[in-house]
Amino acid sequence: MDAKALGRRIAEARVAAGMSQGQLAAALDQVDHTTISKMESGTRRVSATEMFAIAEKLDKPLQWFVMDEVPAAISRRTDAGFDPGVTARVDEAIELLADDMRSLMRKGLISAVPRPESAVPGCHEDAERIAQETRKRIGLDGEPIIDVLSVCEKLGMYVFVGDYGESADGACVIVDGDGDTAVAAAVINAEQPRGRKRVTVAHELAHWLIGDAYDAHSSDSETMVKSVAIHFLIPRAGAGKLWSDYPHDSPRRRAIRIAGTYRVSWTATVNQLKNIGLIDEYDRVALARDVPVTSDFAAVGVPFRADDLVAPRLSPQLAAAVVRGYEAAKLTRKRTLQMLRGSISDAELRTRDNSPFEVIDGDA
Repeated sequence: MDAKALGRRIAEARVAAGMSQGQLAAALDQVDHTTISKMESGTRRVSATEMFAIAEKLDKPLQWFVMDEVPAAISRRTDAGFDPGVTARVDEAIELLADDMRSLMRKGLISAVPRPESAVPGCHEDAERIAQETRKRIGLDGEPIIDVLSVCEKLGMYVFVGDYGESADGACVIVDGDGDTAVAAAVINAEQPRGRKRVTVAHELAHWLIGDAYDAHSSDSETMVKSVAIHFLIPRAGAGKLWSDYPHDSPRRRAIRIAGTYRVSWTATVNQLKNIGLIDEYDRVALARDVPVTSDFAAVGVPFRADDLVAPRLSPQLAAAVVRGYEAAKLTRKRTLQMLRGSISDAELRTRDNSPFEVIDGDA
């Protein structure tokens, strides 16, 4: 990273921490206000010792200051608007995840996949077709998705589930590979209800699948993204069969069975049942108002499944790549634990033998 880019990062972190240049200089105790100004403008080099101290005082990981910048988020899902504090936390989390994925690609530990063509569906029929084709590509028909993160990584999107406050849902960026290949990085907020979290994962995946441009989608294209996501989670064939298998149950009980089986939020479920013609608008509105409780799911025989999108959780194959990199001496133990983000603790990480450490592009 050049001096000007590093300077911009320092300034950005200082402002986010609510500190003036003078306050940062005083906290460091070895430099003055003018020195900080020169660092931020890129006219004075920052030593390694100074950089460690700056990172500590500004409460940022050192990696954040020196990594390549990532593009703007394709998608940032929230019902509470762009709260500056929440947005900053999510943006930092996804930048760090994207940088880790670049590092793993450089080391040959994960591979990019063919980049999806930019083609936002023009109607709900096209959105459903994209969802159906995507399911077939990974060997799914109408059955529910058991492990949504495993499914996403088969399609080139790796996910970290973390705690980001009540107002955040998630975000996604594309991480470039070589030429026409890439992968996607997504962060999901574990503090949302579990049915909503699965919808958020599918929403971010849909952005990746249709190659939607960064922050360029209109309200119409965002509607199509949501359509791809819900058809991917609750396919017409599977929902229709489950509905018809219980003809003597009330519409509400049949809807509850579908929501529990596919593990999707109640609102998203009843909207999808309307989309695929199993209920009409009057029933949709009535059902949406009568949110089921745990005993309702027990009454229709839907087994309870624990929330699998709890923090901290990393996509299985991404975690596997990190551990393999550690075992092959391509990652230090400290860097490995950083990349695992608490999903595996220091005590749970096996001690490696004394193989020589392999340095690639100076990334430890």
